[in-house]
Amino acid sequence: MATLGLPSTTSHGGSDSNISADGAAAAAASGVMAGGAECLGTGEPQRTRAALEHLQQKILKVTEQIRVEQEARDDNVAEYLKLAHNADKQQASRIKQVFEKKNQKSAQTIAHLHKKLEHYHKKLKEIEQVGDGDVLVNFSWLTPSV
Repeated sequence: MATLGLPSTTSHGGSDSNISADGAAAAAASGVMAGGAECLGTGEPQRTRAALEHLQQKILKVTEQIRVEQEARDDNVAEYLKLAHNADKQQASRIKQVFEKKNQKSAQTIAHLHKKLEHYHKKLKEIEQVGDGDVLVNFSWLTPSV
């Protein structure tokens, strides 16, 4: 099994985020690198399977959140059309303003959830491709979250 390490001068806030060659070997044996990086070896199919199942659950959850948000947006459109149809000019302006604010918020939420879903699918592909090397190390904790 290969061991990976970063120079000890690398610091990201706490002493537990530094990875040395000895620490990397010990962490690789346990399956987790310092700072939360996951290490999936080919000799640990149950860990890989658990990671896959966990990601699949996250994907299902986010997919359901998208469906619910889209349904709420559709209901909002229907309500707007109904209210705008029966409103006078002044009311219609205010109704449109409120609708646009809700619709924009909903669109942002859906876009964020789609980005999250895309990220989960990318991670899923990475985990599924384990087997080409001895160790796959996920350093996503080093990059800022979206």
